[in-house]
Amino acid sequence: MKKRFAAMVLAVAMLLSLCPAAMAEDLVYFTAVDERVLDLNDSTMPFWFGGYLYVAATVFRESGVGYSYNIVSQTLVLYDSSHSLVYDVSTGSGTDGQGDVYDHVCVTRGGVTFVAASPVASYFGRTYSNTRVNHGYLIRVKSSSAVLPDSMFTETATYQMETKYQQYQKNTTAVQTPDRDPTGTETTDPAENIAGKSIYLCFLAEDANTVSEWLDAMENRSGHAAFYFTEEALARCGDQLRRLAASGGAIGLVPSSGDHPTEQLDRMNKTLFAAAGVKTRLVYAAGADISTLQSAGYCPLTPGIDRSKYGLTTSGEASSLLKQIHSRRSAMSVWLGSGVTIGALRTFLSSASAEEDRLLSMTEIAS
Repeated sequence: MKKRFAAMVLAVAMLLSLCPAAMAEDLVYFTAVDERVLDLNDSTMPFWFGGYLYVAATVFRESGVGYSYNIVSQTLVLYDSSHSLVYDVSTGSGTDGQGDVYDHVCVTRGGVTFVAASPVASYFGRTYSNTRVNHGYLIRVKSSSAVLPDSMFTETATYQMETKYQQYQKNTTAVQTPDRDPTGTETTDPAENIAGKSIYLCFLAEDANTVSEWLDAMENRSGHAAFYFTEEALARCGDQLRRLAASGGAIGLVPSSGDHPTEQLDRMNKTLFAAAGVKTRLVYAAGADISTLQSAGYCPLTPGIDRSKYGLTTSGEASSLLKQIHSRRSAMSVWLGSGVTIGALRTFLSSASAEEDRLLSMTEIAS
């Protein structure tokens, strides 16, 4: 056993010597079923939502749970010989085999449906674990067929995870370049412009009608984004919050300036839960003590580009922003604020689509 493990470690070292080292590393979530590590990619990457880690529903199919998806009725069914969960993908709601409402919604992102890992695993007699590993975390769902305990599997799966991570890095290089002037006057080597970017757009949500227009524009382009709500907006945007919760858009909170932001955020989460049945740890709090928020369990947004001072109101500004994003090598988060007109947003989304960019919801890792 020791000889096999030593050989495995040597193989990993050789693999690393052949791959270019990244100047910066993004934490990722690996997923595994029993003794097999699944492919690592953005489309099926687990994420935190409503206080639970969500995994692609297909993970449970890999674990031997029955899986049926009806594209016409927009219904996903997970089942075994004695249990079933029926999800309405369009609303996110679910019921169990007795027709009772299930406590945990499903979330759809980029055409992939995700479910809450821990409670669904327990429901179908599986066990679930979340282990810190090199490059991030390993989410493992175990059936009765699993042989190795988590501690031993984490060691023996090192080569599998390293191989999949290096392949993932080839597609999403994690090198961050210095910030640049958002007016578009910077000079950039055209050879460094990289299409097919992962973009996390972040809006300041204050007005219900405006949020609905932004959501319409995003959905027309099959894109996702993050919407950060003020406390006042939470009280009047119930429909928009429920729409985001069902569609997989990210919901964040914006506390007002004060001495006790965590108390306000806890209160805001209660309002959010009452409106949409979810809670969030995503926060935008410019000027707040980041370490205090993190200690309280929140994930403050630190955008790669802050566009809020300039707005996004013309096609020229939309073009300039996309050029700025493409001058960076890594995935990019953009804080747009609330000064975004629907025409400029549509222009930006159309151009991003032409470049094959991926418009993603903010996650707790990316924030």
